[in-house]
This record gives sequence, structure tokens and C-alpha cells, in this order.
Amino acid sequence: MDESLAAVLSYLPLPTFSTEESLSSSSFSTTTGVASLDGDDRISRLPDAILRSIVSRLPTKDAARTTALSSRWHRVWASTPLRIDDDGLTPDAVTAALDSHPGPVAYARLASAHIASQEPDVVASWFASLAVKDIDDLVVVNGSWPVEWRPPSDLLGCASLRRLWLGLCQFPDTSGLAPSFDNLQMLSVVHSSMQDSELHAVLPRCPELEILALVLTQDYPRYVHIWSGSLQCVVLWRSMVREVHLDDAPNLERLLLEPIASASTHVKIINAPRLNVFGYFDVGLHQLKIGSTVIKDGIKVKSSAMVRTLRTLALKVQFGVEEQVKLVPLLLRCFPCLETLYIMSVPSETPVNVAVEFWDQVGYTECVHSHLRRFVFQAVRGEDSELAFAKFVMERAQMLEEMLIFMDDGCSRDVVLSCLSSDGCVSADARVVVERHGKSYPWIFQRASDMSQSDPFDCST
Repeated sequence: MDESLAAVLSYLPLPTFSTEESLSSSSFSTTTGVASLDGDDRISRLPDAILRSIVSRLPTKDAARTTALSSRWHRVWASTPLRIDDDGLTPDAVTAALDSHPGPVAYARLASAHIASQEPDVVASWFASLAVKDIDDLVVVNGSWPVEWRPPSDLLGCASLRRLWLGLCQFPDTSGLAPSFDNLQMLSVVHSSMQDSELHAVLPRCPELEILALVLTQDYPRYVHIWSGSLQCVVLWRSMVREVHLDDAPNLERLLLEPIASASTHVKIINAPRLNVFGYFDVGLHQLKIGSTVIKDGIKVKSSAMVRTLRTLALKVQFGVEEQVKLVPLLLRCFPCLETLYIMSVPSETPVNVAVEFWDQVGYTECVHSHLRRFVFQAVRGEDSELAFAKFVMERAQMLEEMLIFMDDGCSRDVVLSCLSSDGCVSADARVVVERHGKSYPWIFQRASDMSQSDPFDCST
């Protein structure tokens, strides 16, 4: 359980205040007051706005403790949006904090081990109070067995919520109460179970939802069908999702995947007229269908199977598997206006020396010839098939501005450089960089789910 809990917590936002040092061990306590060394109470002279800022940065129990200083501090605490973290708090303390504060609640993190073992009525009262006091940001993690624990249905009534993270639990039962998430902008389900019917009951009731993230999910949900006018980003991170269909997603800009071994996912793009970023699509695991066309070897990519809005694509490819290599040019033809291409080279268990002449026989590819500006090739081992693909790009990409080749351990930089001489680049202004990047790359969930990142795959820093 400890390992699962640690994994879940690594995907969740950190508390918005420090929990490392309590006021009980500092000079700022009820016994010493807020006096300076010369006995003059200078802190209490500060304007209320600054005092509220101070209180908002304190752990829950220490923020509440300031009320003992004076009636003014009690007023400051009561007028500061409550931030509550149950780490180190008893259930009674959580109840007392929620009962005594008038609200609103800016942030609540309920992630201690006692939440699943607490009396159901007590936990239900917490969520009912959060709903009444306009909770804004909520993290709920079951830190103990059983993981089948469900938060009470009162959670579904938190209409003010803007961000919700659930970890190591079941999604609240939606059969008796329809969700009321009128303001929810981000929903993250981490190592939790959410039935297909629950997911598809929630999405239509989230008119402001921008980010949906399913992280480390296993049994459910299995089928993710997106019918949403507000969603901008869907993240499936190491989850056992069988299908993700963009049925009607007029504002979706990003579909981001981090595959897990042996978890095959069918991706279907039906109506996503603003899709701009897509990947990592694992050519060996995933299957792609655009409209009514399944993208597979032997087909001719027609205009109905093209997504012209896509600008950034990331692929995982085993260059030692011929079937995967042959799919790459087909995928590139599906996205004719592509400007940035990421390729993660994946080692093959039984590699086959794919004929390098294959790339010489690939015909006109619009995105490569006319639009591609940036090409990033990761984990290159120096195999002939890898280098042949890199040469294919260099010799055809007329708009290329930058090519970054990150070599894996054991790859000879001299070999790569000799094969990829800048003299062979058709774009005179292209910058070609070959360097060692190690086996790791900064493709992390926090970056994938951050819409402020213009390029979530960027590995150059």
C-alpha cells in the first residue's frame, strides 16, 4: 500500500503551504505572541490584506491557532479562504476547522490514512460542508485499505469545484445523484476506478471542463468517448484504456498518451477540428482510425483521413520491426501540416535489419517536404534503419530549422555525425545537433497536463 500511495502522491499537486515546520516550534505562537525582540508587536500593525496572506500560507492547525492571539487575528483567519490539509490532523480537528470557518474553502487535501476507516457520517459531513462553503480545489486520496472505498455522494454536489483529484478509490456513486460540477475545469483520476457509465455521466455535466486526466487506471474506465464542447486536453497516462474516441470535441487541442506495455489502445478521431498536439502514439501498441479509415499498411491515405490542424506529433517506434517502420510514412501523411515531429526510438526484442532503401522509395510526404520545422529524434542507438529515417527527413524537409538527435548509451557520436552531415540537409538554415541525452527524458505527467506549456514533449532543456 505504501508503494501505491507514494506513486499516487507523486502525480498530485503539492500542498499550497509548507507542512515542514509548525508554529508550535517557532517564535510565532500563542505563548510568545507576535512581538519582536524589542517587545513591540509590529506584525499586528500590518494591514489585514497582508495578514490574510500570511495566514493563507500556514498549515491548517497553525492558521487556526492564530485566532488565540487577539480578536483581530480571529477576524483575519475567518476572512481568509480556508486551506485545509488533514496531514497531522485528527478527524475531530478536520471537523472543527470546517465547522468553525465560515468559508469559502480555497483548497482541501484529504489524503491521510484515516479517511477510509472514519465513520461514514463524519466523512460525509466534511464533503457536505465543502459543498456549502464553495470548495475551489480538492484532493482526495485513500491512504489505506481497502482501495474500493468511495467518497460519499456529497462530493458530487460541490458545484463550485474548479479542480478535483481522486486517488486510490472508486468514483462516487452517480446512480442516485447527478454530478453538479458546473465550474470544474480539471478532473484527474489517479490509480482509481471510474466506471465507463460514471465517466460518461460526468462529462456532460462539466460545461467548463478543460482537462481530463486518467492516470495509472487499470480496470476502468475502458472506453473513453469524448462528447464535450469545453475539453481542451485529454491525458491518458499509463492507463489500461482500450478505446479513446474523439466523437465530438470541437475545442480539443491535445490528446496526450503515455503508453504502458501490452496495453493496446484504439484511438479514433471523428470530430476534433482543433486538434493540435498528439502523442506519444506507440506504433506497436496503438491503433489509429480517422473518420472511417483504419490507418494500416497498404492503405492509401485520402483527404478524409487527414487531420490538417495537427502541428505537433510524437511517436514511439521500434525501428527493428518492419511493420512499424512501414506505418511511419502513413502516419505522417495523415497529418500533412505537421511542423514539429518527435520520434522516440524503442529497442526491439528481436530486431530485424529493415532495408534502408525503404525510405528512398517513400514518395512525396507533404508535412516533411513543406511544413516540418523541428525534428527531435530520441534514444537513437545508431541502427541503420534509424539513421536512414533521419536522412530521409534531412534530404526532404525544405522548411527544417532544427534537428536534434539525442543518442542513447553505446551509440557512437562519430558514426551518427558521419551519416548525418549537414551538407546533406536540403534546408540551408537548418541547425543539426547530435548529443548524448541519457536514457531519461523529461516527458512527465505534470508537463503533459500543463496547458501553459506550448510544447509538452520538449526535451531540449
